[in-house]
Amino acid sequence: MAKLRLIGSGLLALLFVMPACGAEAGVLKALRLEPEGIVLASRGAAQRFTLTAIYSDGTESDATRTARVISLNPEVVVVDTAHCQFQAKSPGLARIRMAQGKVATVAEVSVRNHPAEMSVNFSPDILSILTTKGCNGSGCHGSPVGQNGFKLSLFGYDGAADYQMIVKAQDGRRVNLQDPAKSLLLLKPTFVEPHGGGRLLSEDSDEYRLLLKWLEQGARQNSSGTRLTKLEMAPTERILVSKGSHQSMVVIGRLSDGTTRDMTREVRYVVGDDVVAEIMSDGTLSAKTPGITTVSARALGQVATAQIGVIQEPVGSDYPHVKGNNFIDELVLTKLHRMNVRPAALTSDREFARRIFLDLMGILPTPEELHRFLEDSRLDKRSRLINSLLERPEYVSHWTVKFEDWFRNCQLHMQGRSMGMFKDWIRDWLAADRPYNQVVRELLTSQGDTMLNPAANFWLPATDFMLKQFSVNKVTPTVSRLFLGVRMECAECHNHPLENYTQDDFYGLAAFFARLRVKHGYGEYRRTWFLENEGDVNHPLTKKPVLPKFLGDAVPPIPGDVDLRAILADWIVASENSYFARATVNRVWHEYFNTGIVEPFDDFRSTNMPTNRQLLDRLARHFVDCGYRLKELHRIILNSRTYQASSETSPGASESVQRLLFARCFARKLPAEVLLDSISQVTGVAHKFRGYPDGTFAKDLYIPDNPDYFLVTFSFPRRDILAGRSQSPTLGQALHMMNGETIREKIESDKNILTGLMHRGLSDADIISALYERAYSRLPSDSELKAIQDDLLVERAAGLDSRQLLESFLWAILNSKEFQLNH
Repeated sequence: MAKLRLIGSGLLALLFVMPACGAEAGVLKALRLEPEGIVLASRGAAQRFTLTAIYSDGTESDATRTARVISLNPEVVVVDTAHCQFQAKSPGLARIRMAQGKVATVAEVSVRNHPAEMSVNFSPDILSILTTKGCNGSGCHGSPVGQNGFKLSLFGYDGAADYQMIVKAQDGRRVNLQDPAKSLLLLKPTFVEPHGGGRLLSEDSDEYRLLLKWLEQGARQNSSGTRLTKLEMAPTERILVSKGSHQSMVVIGRLSDGTTRDMTREVRYVVGDDVVAEIMSDGTLSAKTPGITTVSARALGQVATAQIGVIQEPVGSDYPHVKGNNFIDELVLTKLHRMNVRPAALTSDREFARRIFLDLMGILPTPEELHRFLEDSRLDKRSRLINSLLERPEYVSHWTVKFEDWFRNCQLHMQGRSMGMFKDWIRDWLAADRPYNQVVRELLTSQGDTMLNPAANFWLPATDFMLKQFSVNKVTPTVSRLFLGVRMECAECHNHPLENYTQDDFYGLAAFFARLRVKHGYGEYRRTWFLENEGDVNHPLTKKPVLPKFLGDAVPPIPGDVDLRAILADWIVASENSYFARATVNRVWHEYFNTGIVEPFDDFRSTNMPTNRQLLDRLARHFVDCGYRLKELHRIILNSRTYQASSETSPGASESVQRLLFARCFARKLPAEVLLDSISQVTGVAHKFRGYPDGTFAKDLYIPDNPDYFLVTFSFPRRDILAGRSQSPTLGQALHMMNGETIREKIESDKNILTGLMHRGLSDADIISALYERAYSRLPSDSELKAIQDDLLVERAAGLDSRQLLESFLWAILNSKEFQLNH
């Protein structure tokens, strides 16, 4: 055909709009006091508390003001019910009794014998004031350049630098130890001296008195004294019903001397989605609109988080009872019930077959495979299909491409031979279903000639392209994201302002790779990786060597003759290290749902909470218990009702909530290789790749030096950095699908599917049904079939022959959303 012609608005309307694919209240069982482990420092100290009622159906509610709370030892601790707080009266241990209805429980609160007159420390006392008043926020002195020469660390993450800036910088002009009340630190925020931030303090405020006391005591840093080691917020999860409902959040600081401190009014609160909820400086949280959000409390370089859900109305008696297939469904359905979001119905067999073939193998089911599955009457036929597909070579090929993306099998740093060797190495361990922890350990300890030990190609993207030298700064964030789910990029240059990770953490992790070196061989594609006997990573601030250390503060013993990478690899894949299993299962989960339980799926920062913590923990534990076998991970996910849900929308729930809670299936863009292979399947014309035999699938390419134009247009990645494929459509993609040679040549080929169907003498209805089934794995509805047949009649009357009409119809199918998406 010389020119493709659209064949009627009715057909286009059908093809370019993707169709939708198809309790009683619990009994009070327990009360929980939060925060736990309260240790008041001395007489007069106080701590706010919250009380949670736990019901038999798994739901929870705030019982702080409805339950009766009394102290059984009022001489030690008394309960201030008006302010929901405990007040210390004397050293000792107090038992606190809480009761509501017939349920009662007892908790303990202890009081230490610290001096009543405690010295004021720069951290946490002064930094807390700077944080709550917004002085060290991003819009004030916490900005990258500060304000008027006065720069503080964002939210007080670097207390030592802040102390130097306030007390020592510019000859100490901001403090006046001879006359503390005349210090700029007091005159500016009280607006006695002009202040760009306005009046922040009054002279009769607690904050002013504390600042003045600190100055009178000598403005000591007291770095060797009490410091904040951990921040906690309670409750960690709460669901509020209807707009305007409230929850009092409580923040407790755990100090280095073993005591606790009420920091509810000393932290900076941030709500992830302020459309869902808002929070006041005293910790009072208010619901606004239905949804899910995270509340963060930051102070002194520490952060605490809580997840808040808001629902329009309580769960009604008409909420459907849905039976799950495994523990995934149990945990997902429980969360959906609590959030009053109805799960979608089970998808049809036809939809399931198309989805599972594309997800697991990257191909469409053939009509023969589809009919064989549809005609199977066994109740466990879906599980049988999953098991059979996991044993097919197409599964290995499809998931090899995913691991090539993740392990950065990159042509920028490698030549075709070494890339092919690396691809085969991935393919081999996937086919054998080797334990993934063993694979990762082999990868992280690999060395030698990249042609003889293909795993060593993993290090190549971490070399400087011009200098051809290995860079520990490039490989460190890659390893932390891939295998720990932690993004360390910020900490390379500065302490992370919003997390607990510092430059010490980054360079401590980088030190494990300090002895790795690369030698260039006799061919440009040959590289040999080896270990030096010595090698250090210097800290950019101290210019001194950094000892290798794991994330956190753990510094392992380092024998003199051991490969440092082996120590790191053993720690990463250890069963007691929750980072590795959680990061792996979340990455695989994201491939099936396009949304991780933690999202972004490789960003496990404390402020990025999992939407279903129990699900993430249970799935990670299952992965470990199954010996880190990826096939078992696929199997448990794919057999779940959650994966097999249809795409029907839950009434009353927003799209974002349904997506975050996995209430239904959301359509996903087909990757470049899968889309190209699917076009070849539907048209019956294999794509020609230069240098490869006919019939080669795109996913089986060894990544030629010049990737196919179609693949590049549809977001085939360079893989020189760790980055996901773009899910956003582009104008270039649309134009290529509409008028590119890839589509046109296959539609016009005299050896395509149309030629075969027409030679068989099939009717229009049969040809339409056959093409629908090849592309969509379904038959056209009666209304669709009638609309298309009517359009064909009109166009034939206008003089077009059957071949032209059917070519246009096939073109419309390939350009439809239903074909280009997995749903």
